[in-house]
Amino acid sequence: MSGIYNNPTLFILQHYFNKTKDFSLEIWYNKYIELGEIMKTISIIIGKLAILAGKVFHRGSSLPGKMVLKVDKNILKKLKYPKIKLIVTGSSGKGSTAKLIADVLKDNGYTVCFNEAGANLKFGVTTTCIKNCNLFGKIKKDILILEVDERYTKEVFKEINPSHLIVTNLTKDQPPRQYNVDIIFNEIKKNLPENTTIITTIDEPYLRHFGLDLPNKNIHYAIEKNKYSYKEQIFENLNTYYCLSCGAKLKYDYYNFETLGKYQCPECDFKWSSPDVIGTDLDLESGTIKIGDQVISIGGDMLFNAYNTLASFTFLKEMGLKEKDIIKSINNHNHNKNIEFIKNNKLYKALNCKAENATTYNQNVYKVYLDKDLKDVIIGWKEISRRYNHFDVSWLYDIEFELLNNDSLNKIYAVGIDKENIKKRLLLARIPEEKIVIATSLSEIKSQIEESDAKKVYGILNFDYMEPFQNTFKEEEL
Repeated sequence: MSGIYNNPTLFILQHYFNKTKDFSLEIWYNKYIELGEIMKTISIIIGKLAILAGKVFHRGSSLPGKMVLKVDKNILKKLKYPKIKLIVTGSSGKGSTAKLIADVLKDNGYTVCFNEAGANLKFGVTTTCIKNCNLFGKIKKDILILEVDERYTKEVFKEINPSHLIVTNLTKDQPPRQYNVDIIFNEIKKNLPENTTIITTIDEPYLRHFGLDLPNKNIHYAIEKNKYSYKEQIFENLNTYYCLSCGAKLKYDYYNFETLGKYQCPECDFKWSSPDVIGTDLDLESGTIKIGDQVISIGGDMLFNAYNTLASFTFLKEMGLKEKDIIKSINNHNHNKNIEFIKNNKLYKALNCKAENATTYNQNVYKVYLDKDLKDVIIGWKEISRRYNHFDVSWLYDIEFELLNNDSLNKIYAVGIDKENIKKRLLLARIPEEKIVIATSLSEIKSQIEESDAKKVYGILNFDYMEPFQNTFKEEEL
C-alpha cells in the first residue's frame, strides 16, 4: 500500500473521505486500480478500432497510437510484454537490421511483435503493441522487436524496459533535429535500464562509450581486415579521433571505413579487443562474409550491409539459436535492395543513400571511388525528409566528394531541389566545372546519360529518387 502515499491525488482524496466509513484507504485503492484497468481496456479497444479503420481508409500506422496515448498516456507501461524485448536503434540501418532479425526468428518458430511498417516514434510503437495485445493488455507473441528512432529511445526505454538493445551506429545525422552525436548518446545513456544487454560493433571506438560509461553487459561484433581495408585515413570529418579514456589521438592498424577498424591508444590501455562474433573474408562483389567456415549473405554490396548482418547474427546467437539455422535463414532473406541493370551495354546502379547522413553518403562515394572504370554519377533528391520541413544542407560539407575528382569521372549530375547547393559543394571539391551538369529532374539528363561515353552510371540517391531512376533509365519490359 505504500505506493498510495506517493500519489498526491489519492492522498488528497483519502484525506477528504477520512471521516466517511465507506471509504477506507484499501477500498479507495482497489477502486483506483479497477478504474485504471477499465481505462486500459477502453484505450486498447479504441486503438484496435482505429487500426481497423486505418486498414479500410489506408491511413498511416501512427494515428491509432496517437489516439490511444491521448486517452491514456501511460498505456505502454500497463501492457504485459514477453521476456525478450529488443530495441534496435542507430543513425542508419536499424530498420533493415530489425527486419532481418524478425524474419529469422519467424523461420525458426518464434512469434514476433514487430513494427514492420517502419513507424519508429512513440505513436508507431504504441500502434504496434496495441495491435498485438489482447483486451487485457498482454502481447501474445514470443518476442518484441522494435525499431526505434534514436532520439525517441528515451521515451520507449522508460515504458518498456528492453532486455536487449542493438545500436547499429551513432553518426552525424539530420543536424537540425539531432544536433550532434554526443546529445544522442547522452539521451540513450541516462534513460537505458541497467539490466539491458547492449550489442554494438567493437570496430567503432565511439560506441565503446556504452561499455565505459554504463554498467550494462556488452556484446560485440567486428569485421576482420579485408581487401577493402586501408592503412591511411582518407576521410577528414570524423566522429572520433581521440581516445575515450585519456584523450590521446588514436592509432590504427587498419581502417575498414572512416573510424571503423582496429585501433589502439598510444598513451593508455584503450584499444580494440577480440569480439564475441567476427566476420572474415568480406567480399562486396558477391555480397558475402564468413562466420567461421560458413558463408553468409550480407544483403547487398556495401560495408554497412555487412555490419548490420553481423549485428543481427550476434543477437540471434545470444538468443540461443544454432549458427547453422541462423545462417540458413539469413541467406534466404538477406537480398540486395539496390537497383542494378544493364541497358545498351551500359551498367546502371542506383545506391539508396540516406540524405543528411554524411557517413552513409561517404560509404556510397567510397564505393564509386573504388570503381576505376569511366563513369557518370548522379546525385540528388526531390525532398530531404518526409518527416521534417527544413532545407539544411550543412551535411554536404562533411561528405568526401573529393574522392570523385579523378580521371574515372566522366560527368557528375546535380539533380533536384538542391542542384545549385550540390554544385557549389562539388566545386569546392575541385571537380572541374565542365564536368558538372545541373538539372531539375532525371528526365532532363536522360539523353545525355544514354549518349555518354561512360560505360557505368552510378546514382547516389535519396529514397525519393530510387524508383524514378529505374523508371527513367531502365528498358521497358515487353
